[in-house]
Amino acid sequence: MPKRRAKGTGTYYKRDDGLWVAQFPLPNGKRKVKYSRKQKDVIDWLHEMRLQGASGTYTDDNKVTFGDFLDKWFEEIKAPTVKLSTYFTHESIIRNHIKPEIGNVRLSEITPALLSTLYAKKLKSGLSKRTVAFIHTIIQQTLKQAHKWGLVPRNVAEVVDAPTPEQKPVEPLSRSQVNVLLNHLKEDRLFALYVVMLGCGLRRGEALALQWDCVNFDSGFILVKRSLQNIPGRGIVVSEPKSRSSYRIIAMPEFVRYSLQRHKDMQIVESEYVFCTSKGTPFSPRNVVKYFKKALREAGLPTTIRIHDLRHTFVSYMLSQNVPPKDVQMIAGHADFSTTMDIYGHLMPGAQKKAAEKMDKLFDTH
Repeated sequence: MPKRRAKGTGTYYKRDDGLWVAQFPLPNGKRKVKYSRKQKDVIDWLHEMRLQGASGTYTDDNKVTFGDFLDKWFEEIKAPTVKLSTYFTHESIIRNHIKPEIGNVRLSEITPALLSTLYAKKLKSGLSKRTVAFIHTIIQQTLKQAHKWGLVPRNVAEVVDAPTPEQKPVEPLSRSQVNVLLNHLKEDRLFALYVVMLGCGLRRGEALALQWDCVNFDSGFILVKRSLQNIPGRGIVVSEPKSRSSYRIIAMPEFVRYSLQRHKDMQIVESEYVFCTSKGTPFSPRNVVKYFKKALREAGLPTTIRIHDLRHTFVSYMLSQNVPPKDVQMIAGHADFSTTMDIYGHLMPGAQKKAAEKMDKLFDTH
């Protein structure tokens, strides 16, 4: 039997087949119903419906479009939880690739077949697998919220296979390539930038946002607490790092400390930024990449080398020197240990060999 509640607040009960059912009365005399195998789901749903009733934000499930609900989800649920750069990435994907295709479709009429067709169309248009997978993630999260609020009977995106982005193996610079690059750039105005990325593993945005108040020459540490991005329509934006784990303190090798001290002594413009233009403003990430590619050509190195490969080289060398992977994760600022291993695990053959040797000692059958 349904559990009694005050009039207008809805009820919930458990059917004989074990399914939990919640019912909520609407002002127009109709009822909304929520089904779940978990009691908590229907209780949470009833709570959300009561909040909607108190704020007057009821929706007609049969008329609301996916685009309208997507806007509501993005602005009220997602946007407050992400950084500015992530916000604009989501907004661009929604505006250019999701709403023009299925924005006018009713929320209740989104089907697995419709989503599969959408993904195939986007791949055929030339979008990368990574971008289409991102489209799928946004749709899946939106429908998950719609299901949680009882607007759809299930999240149909969960049964649709999204493209799997190809993970390109990391190829760090060889020792000889590093020596050629550093020797060629020794008098370059951005030499210290490359050294910081190579010797401390900073991301490009973290290095470009580095300010002198975060460089302690006496203790030999760098504090990473800012990141810089070039956001379309907003220009260069300095904000907090990409995640809490990215906020970290890194010990400077002596060659990094020396390069930064020399860079500071030679800096003509007064600026709070370690790496700045003649006007004292931070460098544009795109301009730094162009400058780096030019330096590669002049040094006779492959232009396929990316500036981010300096960071990859740092992490790879750390692992090759038997620094514990968990320590490498913290130094690199990875949010998850799995990220470190997924990207760099193949660069640890020595660790696998040692594990095999230990197994030999444990199970000696000779």
